[in-house]
Amino acid sequence: MIGYYTALIIAVITFVMALLQLSLTLGAPFGEFVLGGLHKVLPPKMRITSSTFSIIFIFIGLTYLQKGNIISLGLNQILVNIVVIINTLFLAYAIIGNGFLTKSKKEKYVMTPFAIIQFILSVIVLLFA
Repeated sequence: MIGYYTALIIAVITFVMALLQLSLTLGAPFGEFVLGGLHKVLPPKMRITSSTFSIIFIFIGLTYLQKGNIISLGLNQILVNIVVIINTLFLAYAIIGNGFLTKSKKEKYVMTPFAIIQFILSVIVLLFA
């Protein structure tokens, strides 16, 4: 049961991250929270990256829902496990990147806690779902 609820929570957070990226793609002034935090509004080339992240995050969120047996996308369980493992590793990198490498205080103090929470939830999903 813990895997079910944890997968649901991390999926929701991941969908919110996808919405953040989509808003950045459309010109919202939240750029200081992502991608190094150098721009308040992302320039056109970075908006392409942001839109790509939005699509990837939607897929990852759906993958967590399948991993937690909340929905079935018909994906092979090995693929689902690989996606969750890769995302868990990405979240570990995000903790380092957001917490130590970025020069943006907004990215450091807002996005790092989200990365830590997502990482912990992802590990729980790996262990219990």
